[in-house]
Amino acid sequence: MPEGNFPPALPGEFGFAASGQCVTTAGPRDAWIATGGGATARVLHSGDGGRHWTVSDTPLSSSASTGVFSVAFRTHRRGVVVGGDHKNPASRVAGLAWSGDGGATWDGPAQAPFGYRSGAAWWGDAVVAVGPTGSELSRDGGRTWRSPDTGSFDTIDCAAVCWAAGERGRAGVLSRG
Repeated sequence: MPEGNFPPALPGEFGFAASGQCVTTAGPRDAWIATGGGATARVLHSGDGGRHWTVSDTPLSSSASTGVFSVAFRTHRRGVVVGGDHKNPASRVAGLAWSGDGGATWDGPAQAPFGYRSGAAWWGDAVVAVGPTGSELSRDGGRTWRSPDTGSFDTIDCAAVCWAAGERGRAGVLSRG
C-alpha cells in the first residue's frame, strides 16, 4: 500500500493488543483498526480491502493507558468501540461509543457502561462488552444495559453463544436459554 493511503500516526498512538480485538472486519472489503495513546482515541477504516484508509476520532479518552481497546461491527455500517483506562478499571468514565455510518463518526450513548472494557462483540442485534470489573449486555441498541456477570473477562466472541476468557484461565459462556 502506498504510504500516502494510510493516515499518519499521532505522536504516542498505538493499538492496544490486550484483548486481541483492536482490529476487525466485515465482509470482503471493510476493515477497522482501533487506537489509543495519542491526543485522541481513533478508528481507522478501509472500505476497499485495505488500499485506502480514513480516520475518525471517538469520544473515548486517550492517553498512555486509555483509548479504544476493541472495535466490533455488526454490519459494514453499524459498529461499537469500547475502552477506558486499564490502569483505573473502575473509573466512572464512559467507555463505549457507537457508529451508524461505518465508523465515519462516533457518539456516546445516553446510557453507557462505565469503567474499562477491553472486549466487545455483537450477538445478533445485541452487543456484549467485557472487562476486569464486569460485563454488560444491551439487547436494544445500547439504550439499556444489564450486567450478566461481575467477574473479570478480557475478550469475548459470539456466534450462537458468546464465549469469554479472562485472567487465571477464567472462561464463561452466555446463551439465550
